[in-house]
Amino acid sequence: MHQGQRGHGREGHTVSAQARGRRFEKAGLVLGPVGGRAAALCRFAGRTGAVSSPASLAVVEEALGFAERLEGVDDVGEFMELWSASHIWGYTPNPYITRPKLSEANAAVLGHVQKLLEALAPEQLREVALGLSVDHDTVVVALELVEEAAAGDVTFRAQSMTDLQQEMLWNEARVGDEVDVLLLEAPSDWPPMPRAALVLALVWDVADLIGYAAELSTTETLPAPVLWQAAGAEHFCAGVPVPGTDLPVWAKIDAQPYDGRPLFGQAAQGELWRWSLSWQLPDGTPVHYTGGHTPTADIARWRAQRAVQDLLADPYRAKSPTSEDWLIPPP
Repeated sequence: MHQGQRGHGREGHTVSAQARGRRFEKAGLVLGPVGGRAAALCRFAGRTGAVSSPASLAVVEEALGFAERLEGVDDVGEFMELWSASHIWGYTPNPYITRPKLSEANAAVLGHVQKLLEALAPEQLREVALGLSVDHDTVVVALELVEEAAAGDVTFRAQSMTDLQQEMLWNEARVGDEVDVLLLEAPSDWPPMPRAALVLALVWDVADLIGYAAELSTTETLPAPVLWQAAGAEHFCAGVPVPGTDLPVWAKIDAQPYDGRPLFGQAAQGELWRWSLSWQLPDGTPVHYTGGHTPTADIARWRAQRAVQDLLADPYRAKSPTSEDWLIPPP
């Protein structure tokens, strides 16, 4: 990322509107043209309910368009910072906690998405919440934050672990009573706090989608396709030969359990996917690298293939596409 150098290209020229308008162009190479960009992105990221929701697709497409047109961004990878939005956006400043700062561009995108969601009619907001399958526990956190912001109070109320657990249970119950019921009825006089909590949770979810689009757009060339073999319904692997040797690099993706709870009218997400690599050093030492969890097998495959490509191109300069950790620490 090139923060602090926004607004100019590599030769110092202003980034043109035409170039900005193609900011997420490379993502289309992975997502494909089927169903339109927003629908393909939602399907890739596991938000399958949005594919048949016009209101959800309209919000996602408008958010992508705003980020694509925004001036002052040289590197599309800057929008991958939006994955941190759920740890930053919506939080009241606290003298006891230091949080990272969002760039001006990312803050502008989040502000635009929030205004977009706040302007929706109740039935549209309901449709978007169901289409994007916003998570129950995410809304619990958001409800606490909007109430703290309204009260101007960030004092820790819980004095013990027992108090904290009781407060969490109370908030979880309120989400069931105040948000699930509202999603069922979508009243015109939707109370402000539950509505604001739902909006905040959706801002985080839309930010995640833009982050995925940015990730897919950061590579100059697509990773070489690999032949994935299904060792079972929940495990896939692929072996890629190391040039000049008879040793392979193995990429694997495995299903992992997920215990998140859906809100009203949503299907529960049954699993996450973890990707990993394994190979041998020239002296025969085995190496295993676990890359992380993703919401879909498509994302896990993409990240594993990209990591394999980087590793084979230069073993001592390859990094995880998500954490930026070295796959093999440089000597």
